[in-house]
Formats: sequence, structure tokens, C-alpha cells
Amino acid sequence: MARRIRGDATAAAVIVAGSAAFLSGAFMPVSRVYVEGDPQRKSAILRAAPRQWRTQQVLLAAGTSALPVGVVMLAQHWDAGSERGSREPLAGQRLADGAALALVAGAGLFLGHLEARYRDPEAFASGSVPMWPFRGYMGLSLAGMAALGGGLLARARAHDDSGTVPRDPRWPGWLNVGGAGVFAAVLVATGDLPPLLVYVVELATGVALIRQVGRGADPGTPA
Repeated sequence: MARRIRGDATAAAVIVAGSAAFLSGAFMPVSRVYVEGDPQRKSAILRAAPRQWRTQQVLLAAGTSALPVGVVMLAQHWDAGSERGSREPLAGQRLADGAALALVAGAGLFLGHLEARYRDPEAFASGSVPMWPFRGYMGLSLAGMAALGGGLLARARAHDDSGTVPRDPRWPGWLNVGGAGVFAAVLVATGDLPPLLVYVVELATGVALIRQVGRGADPGTPA
């Protein structure tokens, strides 16, 4: 159990850092370009703040890269310290692995898109940068969210049944599952979704894991 707690702590720290980096970039003033529909006005916004645009793409890329790394680390330590003595994976392991795979694949698509935006802002403003990598990234990110949420819920149920103290909180799992469902509905209905919403959910998830690690390090603390 102690090994899993240490693994969760490191993974959660990476998830929080990646989410924070992405959100820092997403809330920069130059982000108004994303809601501007006129290509000429888009171009004017980018020409007025070229350094800010490049900085934003770097921050978005850092967050896009770090989040899957954190989830991969979480999946690797999923059953560390399990006392089952079985070769069967701990509840939710396959879902956690699936979440890591989906997020890694999605990140690869989006990093290519970000590189194109960084290299040629005018192409982005004119709409000539292909959008299918972004759409693929969003679909894979939502699939990863749903799988991660399912894995967290399964692990929480397994620990409840085994009497593990402290118990894993269930709300991060429901937040990921519910968020993925709501975001997917919005994406289908509108054809677009701000990716920062994914990182808000994962920032909350990482913070919840860190809090759980603190309780695990002090078994006397109520769950």
C-alpha cells in the first residue's frame, strides 16, 4: 500500500502540474482569438501579440504532454501493494490502462496541431490549419476521461469491500465519467469544445489524489 501511495503522489503531482500549465496558457488574453470568427480580426489579434501566442502554444504543449504522463504513472502503480496474491489486475486496472493509452494518443495528435499553430499563426487565422487532429484529440481525451473515471470508481469500490483505510473518494471518478458524458454531448451538438474543460476536471482529480495520499500517509485521519 505504501508503494501505491508514493506512486499516486508522484502521478498526481504530474497531473496537477500539467493541468495547471495548460490552464495558464488557456487563460492568456490572446485566447480571445479562438472565439473570433472573422479571419482578418483573428490575424490582427495574433499580429498584435506574437510572443504571447508563441508562449501560449508552449504552455498548452507542456500541459498536453504532462497530463498523459501522469495518468500513465498512475496506471503503472494501480495495484502496487495489493495483497490479493493474484495475477488478476486490481479492479479498474484495465480501464486505467485504457485511459492512459487514449490520452497519450490524443496528446500526439494535438501536439502536432499546436506545432502547426506555433509555426504559422497566419495559417491558423485563415483556417487553413487542418482541424481533424484537434477533433481526434478531443474525442480521445473524453474517452480517456471516461475510462479514468470508471477505473477510479472500480478501485474505490474494491477498497471499500476490502476495508482499506482510508477509503478512496468516489467523486473524482464520477466527475470524470459525468464530465466526459456532458462534454461529449456538447461536442456532438456544437462541433466544438474548449479543451480547457478537460484540464479543469483533471486538475480537480489530481488535487483529490494528493489529498487522498495525505490521508493514506496518516491512517488515523478520517476518510
